[in-house]
Amino acid sequence: MTGEAGAASQAPCRSVRLQFNPAYCGFKNVKYQGLVRGKSSIAVVQGRGPMTLTLTAMETVSNTKSATITITAEAVSGAVGFDVTKSRTKSMAGSWNVPRGKFGTLNAYPLYREYSFNVYSKITGKVVGKGTARKAVGYRYEHSAR
Repeated sequence: MTGEAGAASQAPCRSVRLQFNPAYCGFKNVKYQGLVRGKSSIAVVQGRGPMTLTLTAMETVSNTKSATITITAEAVSGAVGFDVTKSRTKSMAGSWNVPRGKFGTLNAYPLYREYSFNVYSKITGKVVGKGTARKAVGYRYEHSAR
C-alpha cells in the first residue's frame, strides 16, 4: 500500500493535506428539502397602530453550506448545482396594517432553498459526513402585535 492510499484509508475523504479529495470522496442522496427561513432578521420596522408598517430595502443575502466533514465550497457547489459562495443583492418591499392600540413589528428574513447531502468514501462506500447547502431566493415577512 502506498503512503497516500494508507492516509486515505485512515481519513477516507481527505488527501495527505487533510483537505477534501474527490479521488477518495463523493456525494450521495442530494435532496431538495424545501424552503427555509434564515435564523436572523435582516430588516425590521415597528410602530403603534393604527398605521401601516412598510419595509422597503435593498439587502445582500449569501448562499451557505455546512457539513460535518471538511469539504470545499467548489465540491459542494458541483453536487448541489449552484455556487454556494455567491451573494445576491435584492430589493424587498412589504407592508402590514397594525391594529388600533397595538404596537406592531414587521420583520424580513432571508428565504432559502435548502438541499441536504451525504458525503461517502469511494474506498469503503460508507457515509463519512453529511451537510446542507442553502440558495438565497427571497425574503419571508413575519409580523406581530402586542
